[in-house]
Amino acid sequence: MNRKGFTLIETVIALSIFSAVVLSIGLGTTKLQRSVSDSGLRTRAFARADVQIGMARAWPTWGTLENLTGTPYNGTKDGLITSTVVQVDTLAKKRIKRLTVTVTSAVPGALAIPVKRTISIAAP
Repeated sequence: MNRKGFTLIETVIALSIFSAVVLSIGLGTTKLQRSVSDSGLRTRAFARADVQIGMARAWPTWGTLENLTGTPYNGTKDGLITSTVVQVDTLAKKRIKRLTVTVTSAVPGALAIPVKRTISIAAP
């Protein structure tokens, strides 16, 4: 008996293997897309924090540096929330202000770890 073609069991096994490969490729593509999206959001958050730090470095008066904590300088834009905290460090009997900028996401879970930048600014 000379048969040509595949049996039903061979066809089912081949389709199962093919389906598993296609599903794993789809899952990998979804993970890659999510990773690229998260990377873009983190990049924008770091840029926002760097802008705020640059503004603090260029601030004209050391005594009014606390004004950076105000709403006009800490807005919500592009789904990111910026907050700035200015603390006076008096432990070493020196006039130093520590500025911490924190950027979080307005969308819960979009930016799992907030971006934080801290600098110290000494009085002139």
